[in-house]
This record gives sequence, structure tokens and C-alpha cells, in this order.
Amino acid sequence: MIITTEEDGLCVILHGREQLWALRAKLQINRDDILNISFVGMFDDWRKWEVRMPGASIPGRLLAGSYWTEEGWDFVYVVNPRGFVKPKADNVLVIETDQTRYKRIILSYDTAEAKRIVAWWKKK
Repeated sequence: MIITTEEDGLCVILHGREQLWALRAKLQINRDDILNISFVGMFDDWRKWEVRMPGASIPGRLLAGSYWTEEGWDFVYVVNPRGFVKPKADNVLVIETDQTRYKRIILSYDTAEAKRIVAWWKKK
């Protein structure tokens, strides 16, 4: 997965098997639609209930795809989550938007690259 940043927004590009598991190739988010970007060492802020459609879930290995929650859609691509009902994941980039399609984009991501993206967001 690669996340590119430009002045007017960012783009999440999935490659190979990532596309297969998540059933998406790319997410384009305009900067004006982004409410917040944060990087958390341990993520466990799942909604009250989530229904995956479409995507993949392999317990202990992968959560990928679109998830419907009581607060709207989340896009998730998290590797090595711990737990089944309320999983925890390490090194997660969370992009919150005011878009109708995805309210949150939750991604396992490299720490240095995630910090670069957070810095890009804070430069508004």
C-alpha cells in the first residue's frame, strides 16, 4: 500500500493481494473532506457494531474492506489484529472524513510514513 499526498488531497493505492482482499484499488480523498489524521500505536476504537461488506477477514491475520457501522462506512486494511470481537492493532493511521462513502479510513501503516502524512495534514 502506498499513500501519496498532494496539495489538494491524498490517495491510498492498494497493490496486488491488497486489492483482492479489500475489493478496492484506490481511495482518493480531497483535503477539504479530511477532518483529522492521526497515527496511533495501538488502535482499538471500533464502533459499537460493524458489518463487513464487501471485504475479507482472517482472524489474527487481516481485516480488509468496507465496514458498515452505526456512524457510517469505514474502510479498513489492518494486518495482524489481535482479538476477534473487538480487535486491537498496532501502528494504525486513522483518516477521518466528512465524506458520505467513508467516515473513517483505518490502515496499518509504516510509522515513519504515517508521521509524514500526519505532518502533511497539519501543514494546512
